[in-house]
Amino acid sequence: MNAIKPKIPTKPLGVKPIPKWSPKLSVGNAKLDEQHITLLELGQDLLRVLDTKTATVVQIHGALEDIVKLSRLHDALEESVLEANGCPTLAEHKVVHQSAQTQLATLLSDVARGIVDRPVLSGLIADWMGHHISENDLPVKDYMKHTPKARTAG
Repeated sequence: MNAIKPKIPTKPLGVKPIPKWSPKLSVGNAKLDEQHITLLELGQDLLRVLDTKTATVVQIHGALEDIVKLSRLHDALEESVLEANGCPTLAEHKVVHQSAQTQLATLLSDVARGIVDRPVLSGLIADWMGHHISENDLPVKDYMKHTPKARTAG
């Protein structure tokens, strides 16, 4: 009889690690890729803070706030690039961004009020970061390669 060895999770059940940057995650746009790299690093920083038992709510809030701020800038740039390049699924992309921004704002508000469920927050951030690039951006990367030139006021 063959015994099956149970798998011992390295993270809490349901929490996937935040992906590490690799060229296969590139959308072919240097600025968007740079922001993706920074977001992934900020996500990894937040998970480290959440894993630290002595981390304060202020530290957690600061780490999450960095993610929220950059993600807003990133989503706006991404949407402008997709629009300028005629992406046919821009409306759907905007809906996904809005949903994520609403969820991030709620998480940030909860943390600001001292409501921190570390495993839930870790899982949500890891899932969002893992999903954002691979499921939302890579399928439309052909529409992200060129950043539009800044429009001049006229």
